[in-house]
Amino acid sequence: MLDNASKPMDGVTVVVVETQKSTLSDASGKFSIAAATGQSIRFSYVGTKPMLLTVAADTKVLDVVFKDASTALNEVIVTGYTSERKKDLTGAVAVVDLTPVKNNSSGNTMQALQGRVAGLYIEKDGSANGSTSKILIRGANTLGNNNPLYVIDGIPTTRPEVFQNLSPSNIASIQVLKDASAESIYGSRASNGVIIVTTKNGGNTQGKVQFQFNNSTSVQSEKSLRFKMLNATDRGKALWQASVNDGQDPAAGYGDIYTFNWNGDYNNPVLNSVTPKQFVGGDPNTPAGNTDWQSVLYKTAMVYNNDFTASVGSKNASLEINIGNIKNTGLVRFTKYNRTTGSINGVVRAFDNKASFGVNLKITNSNETLTTTDLGGAATTFLAVTLAPTIPVYQKDGVTYAGESGAGYSDRNNPLHMQDLAKWNNANRVNTFGNVFLEIQPIKNLYFKSNFGADNANYLSKVITPTFQEGALARTTNSLFFDQNHYLSTTFSNTLRYNYDLSTNNHFKLLVGTEYIKTFTDLQSTLKQGYAIQTEDYFTLDAGTGNTIVTGRSTGNSLFSQFSRLDYNYAGKYLASVTIRRDGSSRFGSNNQYGIFPAASVGWKIDQERFMKNNAIFSELKLRAGVGRVGNQEIGDISRFALYDTRYGTVQNQLTPGFWEQYMNVGTAYSLSGANTGSLPSGFVQTQAANPALKWETTDEINAGLDFAILHDKISGSFDYFTRRTTGILITPPVASALGEGQSKTVNGASKSNKGWEFLVTYHGQQSGDFNYNVTLNFSHFRDKITDLPENVRPAYPGNIDNTIIGHSQFDIFGYKTAGLFQSQAEVDAAPTQIGAGPGRIRYVDVNHDGKIDANDQTWIGTTLPSLEYGARIDLSYKKFDLSIFGSGVAGRKGFDVYTLYNNLMHSRENVGPGVFNGWTSQHTNTTVPALTLKDNNNEARTSDYFIVNTSYFKLRNIQIGYSIAPNAIFTRLRVFAMAENVFTLKSKSYLSPDPERIDLGPVPIPKVFSFGINASF
Repeated sequence: MLDNASKPMDGVTVVVVETQKSTLSDASGKFSIAAATGQSIRFSYVGTKPMLLTVAADTKVLDVVFKDASTALNEVIVTGYTSERKKDLTGAVAVVDLTPVKNNSSGNTMQALQGRVAGLYIEKDGSANGSTSKILIRGANTLGNNNPLYVIDGIPTTRPEVFQNLSPSNIASIQVLKDASAESIYGSRASNGVIIVTTKNGGNTQGKVQFQFNNSTSVQSEKSLRFKMLNATDRGKALWQASVNDGQDPAAGYGDIYTFNWNGDYNNPVLNSVTPKQFVGGDPNTPAGNTDWQSVLYKTAMVYNNDFTASVGSKNASLEINIGNIKNTGLVRFTKYNRTTGSINGVVRAFDNKASFGVNLKITNSNETLTTTDLGGAATTFLAVTLAPTIPVYQKDGVTYAGESGAGYSDRNNPLHMQDLAKWNNANRVNTFGNVFLEIQPIKNLYFKSNFGADNANYLSKVITPTFQEGALARTTNSLFFDQNHYLSTTFSNTLRYNYDLSTNNHFKLLVGTEYIKTFTDLQSTLKQGYAIQTEDYFTLDAGTGNTIVTGRSTGNSLFSQFSRLDYNYAGKYLASVTIRRDGSSRFGSNNQYGIFPAASVGWKIDQERFMKNNAIFSELKLRAGVGRVGNQEIGDISRFALYDTRYGTVQNQLTPGFWEQYMNVGTAYSLSGANTGSLPSGFVQTQAANPALKWETTDEINAGLDFAILHDKISGSFDYFTRRTTGILITPPVASALGEGQSKTVNGASKSNKGWEFLVTYHGQQSGDFNYNVTLNFSHFRDKITDLPENVRPAYPGNIDNTIIGHSQFDIFGYKTAGLFQSQAEVDAAPTQIGAGPGRIRYVDVNHDGKIDANDQTWIGTTLPSLEYGARIDLSYKKFDLSIFGSGVAGRKGFDVYTLYNNLMHSRENVGPGVFNGWTSQHTNTTVPALTLKDNNNEARTSDYFIVNTSYFKLRNIQIGYSIAPNAIFTRLRVFAMAENVFTLKSKSYLSPDPERIDLGPVPIPKVFSFGINASF
């Protein structure tokens, strides 16, 4: 089975009409089926016309070529309330190839798309639930929420977990709408891009039930990504050197932890030995340790992924049922994740396909126990790197958790103990997402569709905090906390489509429609304290005897829209599209409640011109241009109102938790009589000022693109250039205290611009016998910057009064420039005044040339976003073997290297890396590591380009090899595979951290993954 470019076609359905025997082509395009002379074989594939061939007497081998499946430009895709061929598109739309993301160990399809779609930027970590931390389409277009809009089976949602929880085997297609001319049909919520997902409904299986089973078992490990930190003895040596450099007796600060044997001469110090004290804090039950906290906290994780699908269909009806489960035992001890998904999709057609009724229903139930924090709020993943190694994991009995005691420690908890205490915590999510639709064709070329859908989500988090004693640290009050919310969004849309051919060459498609969306959210939380017994079963609300704090609120919004689209096609050469949408939102006042979002685009299929008919180079060549406006309404549901609240007996800790906040009474109850007894009447406090002039945030965009296929479709691809301007950005600026309490309000007060380009190219290798190969490359670049920001808002962003964020992105880094280390006192005396300066100290640059180093010398020193993102994929097949190699990376990015902070600088209470032993001394000046110090009078941990390095990288993300076993009496297709993920990373030598994707110590590291599995059809 080949397409017109000689590319093997995987998954073509092959059916013997007379016997109804069926099979599927494998990854190399091969199939095997028994058929007698004179019988007919039907070949069908999504997006192409079925083919029917008759078996001749001498037929042993059939070579089948689908002429209408020649290139990706022929794909039929969903673009917003309708579908069209990709070759007829005039906007910037990326069609995702789902083949390489089917076997996804994380269970999150979005993670599998990282680096595969030009213009789609994704950041992730190694959490057991497979969550994605940042998703950007063509960069950051606003200062608030930059998440895209998801449209799944015609139902829009802003919750990324709906898409992330979909089973890859249940997805029929994914399109990414990237420019305003393509997005504007979704109007007010499309400024961050739109991801359209269509799920499978079974298809025509000629009445035969087909089954698919996908299974994989994965092993995850982060061992190769650990930070190198000092052991117990070496940390003592580093503390001794830093103390001596400061002219301080090391025993004064760390005598409870170490015995220092040295000559006592600060001018010519000599260390003979450092020995950890036998016990922590002198406690004989807590022998000093030599703990590698990373090996203590982390473990090898197992991921089990099972997915089963049953489908059946005919020309009049089809049904697909899918159920899947993924279980991740967690890289961090005592963490885990388990998710079960189920879906039922069906469609019924009647009256010669003039009427159809369909149902799509997806249910997800997940439970997770993730990383936690210690008493001071530090993440256990952070503590695994920084906690002092002299603290043992357990006390002498090997059961009781040990902790710090005595001087010289950080007052941080044992991370393993914290995770153990949090093992009863659980977050349960039950999501139901689905729709029902009816489509009828009352007359020729006229189609009416009514679609009703719902996105229903229930969340319940249980957090149990037992009392404990760990060294000198303790929690004295236990509690049970429930956080629950219910989210419901319903969508009712109605569309009317009419296809009209004015003549042989003039073709029109008209779409008009309305959509009503209503969203409701209910939030409740309950805290109960005081439990006499500390077992999981006893922690119930009724069993607590202490304080009870209950809070709750409800909110919601509605959106009513009318939209229309007109497409024109002249002779298959000239294309045009005009879209307009009018949105009305309850989030805005009557003055600006409605917004209008127009767009227009044109296309010229140059390859269809007469002067191109005899060219030997281009088989497809299309020029596109589009302009449009989209919007953003992602603010609070009641941001336009003045809000008042009663705070009877409220303390600040209930609003903004903190240590001192628990002593701040911000209640509104007053003793008006002055008696200070009895029931006190409560007044009101204003918490938000009104803004009836609040209006839509709008993004205007111009896009120009080129789609091409050359050398008989051997090479195909596209190029796009775009420029965007976002105005009226919705922000909540800080308010001067002189205006009084509760005057904060949301305003339209900022502007941004964004420019970039995207390039995609695929080479379809010439088939040579049983060998096939294809190579796909994608590149993208964007650069966003803030062009206008009110002065009262600017303090909330990087920059200062002389060097503002205007002209920069909110993801840019603001700090000090450095010029190496001071080598002598003479250099210090000749340099601008710098508090804390001295030989061996970091030298900062006097940017404003005022003779002193202060906050006014800060400038722009880097950015966390890349100037180029790229991906490369190679697919090969030989006989029954297939091999896929995929890698991606970023270039032109300078960012913060968190390891430098701990490898090059001393920390008095936290562990450090071995780089500190390369610190500057008067005898060792050829180094970039400053002299060790515990005082840090030079404030060397400040943000500066000392920590900013080249964070560009290339990561080999996925290698997958498979073998397809010949069909037999049971299996129509059986493929076994092995897969490795995050195989290796190429990075700059200046970047010391093991993984450029882990930009701080809070997230769980992204592990290496090794998987084995099967893909079976029967």
